[in-house]
Amino acid sequence: MPVTRREFLVLLSAACLATSHSHASTPGLVVITGPGTDVSQLSDVELEAIFLTERRYWSGTKPIIPFNLLPRSDERVAFDQAVLRMDPDAVARFWRDRRVRSGSPPPRQAPDPLTVLRLVAKLDGAIGYVPESIVSHEVRVVARIRNGKVQGP
Repeated sequence: MPVTRREFLVLLSAACLATSHSHASTPGLVVITGPGTDVSQLSDVELEAIFLTERRYWSGTKPIIPFNLLPRSDERVAFDQAVLRMDPDAVARFWRDRRVRSGSPPPRQAPDPLTVLRLVAKLDGAIGYVPESIVSHEVRVVARIRNGKVQGP
């Protein structure tokens, strides 16, 4: 039985909505630190301070080295919405304003989650976020991001 144009458009719209809805709840991310970092858990408030570069040191004088993924990547958007409560445009405005006012640069960027995993595993004081599916024994999970919320490890 042939599908009418209207039925086709309704089905197409439903498929797009289903895809965008399931896309919004993924990916499951974990926030990771290297083995030399002395934290076992970080709250959403602590993560926000770290990734806005307001908190710059772990306990003592060990510098925090945060790594972001590229702007508008699925993982970065999910992270920024959960931790910073900002969409990509708001994040971009924030960093432009920050550079003008204080000259503070944003966290370093890595091109992909695997690079973040490798950097965090090797650099003392590093922190980043990756999809839960690629975590290795070389890093410590200090928070999870699921369904737009920061949770404990």
